[in-house]
Amino acid sequence: MSGIWPKQARISFRLGLSRIQPRPWTYPWTWLPSEPKYVLKNDNIEPDFHSPLASSVLSATTLAALLPSKKIGETLYVFDELASTNAFALEIAKERALPGTVILADKQTAGRGRLDRPWFSPAKSNIYGSLLFVHETTIQHLGGIPLLAGVAIAQALEQQTGIRIDLKWPNDLLIAERKVGGILCDSFRNARHHTCVVIGFGINVNLSQSEFPSELQTSATSLQIHCHHPVKREALIMKVITSLEKRWEDLRSNGLQSSLVEYKNFCVTIGQTIQVQFPDGSQLQGLAHSIGEHGQLRVIPSPSDSNEQSARMREIHSGEILHLRTTAQQ
Repeated sequence: MSGIWPKQARISFRLGLSRIQPRPWTYPWTWLPSEPKYVLKNDNIEPDFHSPLASSVLSATTLAALLPSKKIGETLYVFDELASTNAFALEIAKERALPGTVILADKQTAGRGRLDRPWFSPAKSNIYGSLLFVHETTIQHLGGIPLLAGVAIAQALEQQTGIRIDLKWPNDLLIAERKVGGILCDSFRNARHHTCVVIGFGINVNLSQSEFPSELQTSATSLQIHCHHPVKREALIMKVITSLEKRWEDLRSNGLQSSLVEYKNFCVTIGQTIQVQFPDGSQLQGLAHSIGEHGQLRVIPSPSDSNEQSARMREIHSGEILHLRTTAQQ
């Protein structure tokens, strides 16, 4: 690439240009010297519905044209391959937090879930993304944001596919007790004392059961398996982004309460006998009783649990949940 290109850009794409080639001077591009990154201004872009690779490769032009608002996606990064969308979001946010930034990757090489567990992230099949939100003041009870994100994405998937989506506390996305997606939230305070929140999500979209690794064969699923046909990822991404934006604006205006009410309709953990694995390696077994006003899981420990001498209620703010068996709804 040669020549001087305009730098007035709002939407950033990191692409392999062999996949999406702009016609000369059709879009204003600029080379960012640190890495092979390109910037595209989002003006009068037509969706790339007729690309021969549209079914397998994320279309940046289609994504740009489908952006649901000027707030979310004002800056959009699309990567062929990236270590982790959340890690990249945190990196750029600490330098300059741009509210509404969206990062998407066709493949992750170091995707992670809760407790820093690796996340299965093959190319051309799933959705891996992160959104950056910035709040001007401290958000009380940040622990409820993963639940808010769970509600937003569960609703988006249901609306787009018609498939029933359940949530395992705090925000594992399930279909018929198998995991179809997960959410990872990170937050920090920037130099202006604003609260920056990164909501990352991974959704299994167009995978057959045989494509999952052996250790996930009995626990994971995909949208394609239940829809019985491939799902257009660009349209699903836009539905997810729209739903997250709506929930975030509701949080700013009204707090967590409306999202928590919706969450209880999706959560299948309540009423289950569960085992909680804490980040320090300790465990707790008991009955998942209810969701607290800040998103915490209230658990009645089992009488036989060696770590508890009484049945007093425990409030769980983080940990990995295993459903042991279904019990009567409380």
